[in-house]
Amino acid sequence: MRADPRFKPLPPEPVALLEEGHVQAAVRALRRSHGVDLRQAQNWIDSYIDDNPMLRIQLETGQRAARRRFFFWFLLVDAMVTAAIICYVLYFKN
Repeated sequence: MRADPRFKPLPPEPVALLEEGHVQAAVRALRRSHGVDLRQAQNWIDSYIDDNPMLRIQLETGQRAARRRFFFWFLLVDAMVTAAIICYVLYFKN
C-alpha cells in the first residue's frame, strides 16, 4: 500500500486520535473530513499504522491493557455471582 498514490499523509486530527489509541474515532474523523467510504478510510489508517511501527506497538499495548482490565472485571463479577449463589444455597435454601 505504500506505493499506492491514493494514500496521502493523514490529516492532523486522525493522527492525534491514533496517537491517543482511538482507531475507530480516527476512521470516523477521516471519513467525515475527506468523504471516503469505510473501507478506504480503514485502508488509509492501516497503511499509516504499517508505516509507523512505534504506533503499532503503542496500539497493541493499549489493546492488551484493555483486555487485561476486562478480564479482571469479568473474574471479579464472576466471583461475586458465584459467592451469591453459594450463600443462597447454603443459608437461604431450607
